[in-house]
Amino acid sequence: MSNGGYKTRQREAILDYLIDHKDSHVTVNSISDHLEKDGVRVGVTTIYRHLDKLLEQGLVRKYTVDGTTSACFQYASSDVSCHEHYHLKCEKCGKLIHLHCDHASEMCRHIFDEHGFMIDLYRTVFYGICKQCKERKDNEEE
Repeated sequence: MSNGGYKTRQREAILDYLIDHKDSHVTVNSISDHLEKDGVRVGVTTIYRHLDKLLEQGLVRKYTVDGTTSACFQYASSDVSCHEHYHLKCEKCGKLIHLHCDHASEMCRHIFDEHGFMIDLYRTVFYGICKQCKERKDNEEE
């Protein structure tokens, strides 16, 4: 019975981390590193198993960019529908921005109307550098 309680603490620690970082895409390694620093002993395989269960429950979203990089996960907060907008991800700080923009929506409609291709907004992420990191970089160069 104590083994079941241990798994519950692990699940809660993983879920708490995801909630605390709901505006970011996190990897299994970032979750593992954080839990280790907090003194929560959990193996990578166990993290994957808990993430799979959280995915099934609809509490977590999974993003895979290509076949060579690690999958990213994000807490599926009820106030954000990621099927309705693009995502911007800062390559410096990892910040995830939910892009609600009429121009982006127009682009999506154009691609479908003119090219017959429907973009999967849930899985579309644009990578670059956020405004804060760009300003920091510009200040360091001065």
